[in-house]
Amino acid sequence: MNNRKHLVPVAALLTLTACGTAQDAAPPVAGAASPAASAALARDDKLAAQVPAEIRTRGKLVIGTNAPYAPLEFFAEDNKTLVGFEIDTGDALGQILGLKVEWQNTSFDNIIPGLEAGRYDIGIAGFGIEKDRLEVVSFVSNYLSGGGFLVKKGSGVKVNDFKDTVCGLRVAVQSGTTQVERLEKADAYCRGAGKEPVQIIRIPDQNQAVLTLSSGRADVVTADKPAVEWAAKQSEGALCVTGTYRTPHSLSGIAIPKRNAALNTVIQAAMTKLIQEGHYKRLADKWGVVDGAIEKSEIFTEPGQVQDGDEIFPQPIKEGCA
Repeated sequence: MNNRKHLVPVAALLTLTACGTAQDAAPPVAGAASPAASAALARDDKLAAQVPAEIRTRGKLVIGTNAPYAPLEFFAEDNKTLVGFEIDTGDALGQILGLKVEWQNTSFDNIIPGLEAGRYDIGIAGFGIEKDRLEVVSFVSNYLSGGGFLVKKGSGVKVNDFKDTVCGLRVAVQSGTTQVERLEKADAYCRGAGKEPVQIIRIPDQNQAVLTLSSGRADVVTADKPAVEWAAKQSEGALCVTGTYRTPHSLSGIAIPKRNAALNTVIQAAMTKLIQEGHYKRLADKWGVVDGAIEKSEIFTEPGQVQDGDEIFPQPIKEGCA
């Protein structure tokens, strides 16, 4: 599953496991840059000189990620090579900054603690820019996320929000994501309204969440919009996205530890270069995240920069799905 033209059935998608591939002589957990990311990207000497001395001397940018979460970060058919929109983006940032990129795959919950502990320089793993996360890390925005609901086609399950339509459903969700908190609030709402509770099925990774749905152990999967749309396209018609939503702050970002604030400006400038030179759009086109592409990358360092409120804006139920 290494590009948008090569579709893999869900059964094959779900067999992918977490391991890595080498870039040059890097350890097995490092991901190699894709051809699309490496083509015609020259080092920017001015930006490279602004990289913090420790990283510049090392010559390597260590990035924490969490695969599989297609189409953002997942494994190619060799079950080793990390590919995806955010993988290509991270590799491109490394080239602009004159750094080799070493990808470290870990659980989603471990990335921010790993940043605080100095195991990774930055984290790229579909992070929503949320108030609580801004207490411990900063972010450079890299795409628009939003969310969605994946169901079996023809199942009769119609859901597009975290209130009435989700009551009484068995919902598979990746642990540590913002959707978990939304489901917990939805469950409290359903119970308070005298409706059937939400059965929240917490799953370690996105592939397993989709497998839980496919095997009939869940009624719906909720995740970021690119993830559910990708899973639907790989399913050969077995799954579909019944509804999507936006939030007041549907921005995702590259996580940067507070202790290394100097990286904020450097990463944001490199992202801006990718956008202005058209490379970012080519990657968005390649991985099908065009409606999630941004026109400007910004730095977020304080919770106050994120709009208050947990409101979502559900889009209409998709006809012909359930």
